[in-house]
Amino acid sequence: MTERRWIIMFIQGRCYKCGGFLAIDGSEDASVCPFCGKPFIVEKAVKYFQKSEPNNISVEKAPDDHDDSDFIVERSILIRYNGYTKKDVRIPDGITVIGENAFQGMNNIESVYIPEGVEIISEGAFSGCKNLQAIHIPETLETIDIDAFSGCVKLRNMTFPDSIKNIESSAFTGCTSLEAVNIPPKVELLPWRIFEGCTSLKYIIIPARVKTIEDYAFAECTSLEEIRFECIHSDDGDTAGVFRIGMNAFRNCKALGSIIIPDTVRFIGNQAFRGCSGLKKLLIPQSIKAVYPMAFADCTGLEQITFEGDTELYKGSNPYKYEKNSATFHNCPKLLDITYSKLQPNYWAFPAYFAAQEPVNIENGRCRHCGGEFKGIFDKVCSVCKTPKDY
Repeated sequence: MTERRWIIMFIQGRCYKCGGFLAIDGSEDASVCPFCGKPFIVEKAVKYFQKSEPNNISVEKAPDDHDDSDFIVERSILIRYNGYTKKDVRIPDGITVIGENAFQGMNNIESVYIPEGVEIISEGAFSGCKNLQAIHIPETLETIDIDAFSGCVKLRNMTFPDSIKNIESSAFTGCTSLEAVNIPPKVELLPWRIFEGCTSLKYIIIPARVKTIEDYAFAECTSLEEIRFECIHSDDGDTAGVFRIGMNAFRNCKALGSIIIPDTVRFIGNQAFRGCSGLKKLLIPQSIKAVYPMAFADCTGLEQITFEGDTELYKGSNPYKYEKNSATFHNCPKLLDITYSKLQPNYWAFPAYFAAQEPVNIENGRCRHCGGEFKGIFDKVCSVCKTPKDY
């Protein structure tokens, strides 16, 4: 009797503020949307769902060995799942595409079996499934779309087949229990926010075909201890190796103790490693042409850095965007061991070095800011940083 009451209480609705699909407790007058965080009226959300349901759809039944009533299927596309109380779900055979938001917000689901034949998991398909813990991925899958598993806070492990070619933006954003995941070898791009906020992720291998790690890809992965690149050297092949590390790509990965940056990398973006307080030593390979503002700011444990080449360090043209001090190594108080051929022209990039050298520079009659020599008879100006003599 208790189970029957539970089934009746939950009805399907849709948030009329953000469009998210909801499983609603029918005994309540109002609730809060788990996607946008805004309150909604239950009756209004139910009517909005009914109004937005697709019309004139030719529904095909799932195979006979499944409970057809739980699945809405059009041709080979799973449009919606309506099993509000089932914990373990087996998607029927014959499906090639799991449609947009098909399981969105289904908090009752704990495990999902996706059969062979499925090629695409569409945008938001499992987003917000807060109790989803395990999922079987078939060998036929090729694409995981935007936000496909975002907010699945209990998902612990993901094992992907080699068939996957594309994993899109924010696919696993906010999967806070995700500890282990393999990136398939055919993937060439780690897009924007793909694993942002995966606070339990500890280890990641970047396949040789990956060319770009986009903005915020691993930002706030606070437990990430090791990043291993399959391609370290440019002579591994013209098509191999990471070319660019994007803005905020590894921001606040505080557990990261060390990283070997491949000599295939050409650019490190704004604030890419900001807040990686566990880093102690760093080698910037000769291949890197530019490091952008605040790239290693707030790496408070960083003690030693070696530049193999004449990498350009950018200050940034917008002081409001990069704060008052846009130094590459802003707030790195332990960074005193620096090997860099252009240290004087880029003195501003190393605040700790600048502070330690200031008394020595003054004693030697040089510019206290960068150690450059003064020019001029009366109004002396530093030949390097152009600052007037101020002591």
